[in-house]
Amino acid sequence: MAKQRRSKRKPLPDLAFKDFFTFAQTERFLHGLAQARPDLCRLETIGYSRQGRPLYMLTITEFATGPSRDKPAYLVHGNIHATELAGTHASLMTARQLLADHGPRGRGLLSRVVFHIVPRINPDGAEFAMTTSGAIRSRTERRPLTPNTLYQEDVNADGLILTMRQKHPDGPFVKDPGDARLMIRRRGDSKPPFYRLLPEGLIFQWDGSDGIRVEGRGFDWNRNWSYDWRPEPEQGGAGDFPFSEPEMRALGKWIHARPNLFAVLGYHTGPNAILMPPSTGSLSDLDADDLRQIQDIGEIGAKHTGFPAIHVINYRFERDPTNNLRGHFHNFGYQHLGLFVYEFELGTMYNTPGISTKEIFACRKRQDEEGVIRRIMKWCDRNPRRAPKLFRSWRRFRHPQLGDVEIGGLLRKYLYNPTPAELATIARNTYKFTIDHAAKHPWLRIEDLTVEQVSAGVHRIRARVANRGELPTNVTNQGKSLARLHPVRVEFHAGEGAEVLSRQAHHELGHLEGLTGGQLMEWFVAAPPEGAVCTIHVRGGTGGNVTEVIEL
Repeated sequence: MAKQRRSKRKPLPDLAFKDFFTFAQTERFLHGLAQARPDLCRLETIGYSRQGRPLYMLTITEFATGPSRDKPAYLVHGNIHATELAGTHASLMTARQLLADHGPRGRGLLSRVVFHIVPRINPDGAEFAMTTSGAIRSRTERRPLTPNTLYQEDVNADGLILTMRQKHPDGPFVKDPGDARLMIRRRGDSKPPFYRLLPEGLIFQWDGSDGIRVEGRGFDWNRNWSYDWRPEPEQGGAGDFPFSEPEMRALGKWIHARPNLFAVLGYHTGPNAILMPPSTGSLSDLDADDLRQIQDIGEIGAKHTGFPAIHVINYRFERDPTNNLRGHFHNFGYQHLGLFVYEFELGTMYNTPGISTKEIFACRKRQDEEGVIRRIMKWCDRNPRRAPKLFRSWRRFRHPQLGDVEIGGLLRKYLYNPTPAELATIARNTYKFTIDHAAKHPWLRIEDLTVEQVSAGVHRIRARVANRGELPTNVTNQGKSLARLHPVRVEFHAGEGAEVLSRQAHHELGHLEGLTGGQLMEWFVAAPPEGAVCTIHVRGGTGGNVTEVIEL
């Protein structure tokens, strides 16, 4: 009989950096990864969006070395803000590279750590941003419709939602004398014509007045986490209560059901930086040792990317006095989860011409910001092959309500992200940070196991339970006080016919320090001559779980 040929492994799908992904493209890529490496990668749904799209999560680990819930867990999430489409690509890059880099003999990080990746928390908002380039933060509430309110719509049927400009004597904008494609704020010496700017769309029950509101209530899901949440209007975009959004609630429930979670990384787009806690208050609100560790790990990201490592409270324009963001990811991650958490701001087109984050935040006047946009346009003109189609020419259109307008301007989905070509390099470098950060994981081990018969039918069992990872099982000093971070528990179970003679079989060890944290355990067991099977279970929280079976 001819030997059956071993089926060839499917190749990993290529991740093109030509444009950002629609939901269908994202979904197809995720399924391609899971089908190519079922030994390392599984795809699941943790919930559904408001419009019914699946919230996909990839679980990546070497399943042959144990269940994912028994390993230290690292969570990556992206695209919580709708237009920040680069976050999805960076997350998918991490997933693909984890699979590509894992050696055939399973000696890599995936044998010890499980990575959970949610590349697109906000599939509904991202689909709107990707397919229309319309304006949206995370979600916009458009029901019920209210009179004199403009709702975004592709009124000229060109497939995009752009900007409408209309001549108006009270208009606050004029054409930029330095670049007629751009609109700038009207000043005292500005010459007509003057314009008002509105998003492309239709006005519901308009009475003809100038009092036109734009869209409904806006939501910012990075203000919907639980720690230090504040209601609107104290914190804009906060939602009705922490985790009020179904997508955020699904992720929050998943997080709180994972005692093995030891780190979280979020992908955003803004002037490039690696962001660190805190997001409100001051640095003195953090434990001093934790603060040093936060900064040390942040510098790893700065080394790999060249981005500045910045605490969220300092991520702001120099002219702004404070940056207190309530219900924000960083304070939630540190204060409620007790973890060292980070966000990468992957950059925007503002960084593309070589403008640094420091230079962007140093803009003190409106004229400075206008100068930055001009530099972006000049860069695009000089680099037509590398630049996305950022600008659409202004075209006349007879609006059914406003009359004569022009529709065109900058595409938000490109302006608020780095170019796809830049992103390919950026994502490779942020992946290096992820690997270095994850390599610090707590790691519970059972060592030096010995079984000794001390008398007829009586055995002494000794074992050292140790944390050989760099981080302690409490991860942070803040984590010592949180019930979510489970202390190490050792359970000893005698098999059938055996009896534990020691006064105590199970032990609460508390949290174990990194590298050097360990305790020597001892049990005495009475067993029949034919022997018995006993088990040691170590439930190590962030350090994972480990089991040892002993045959007497």
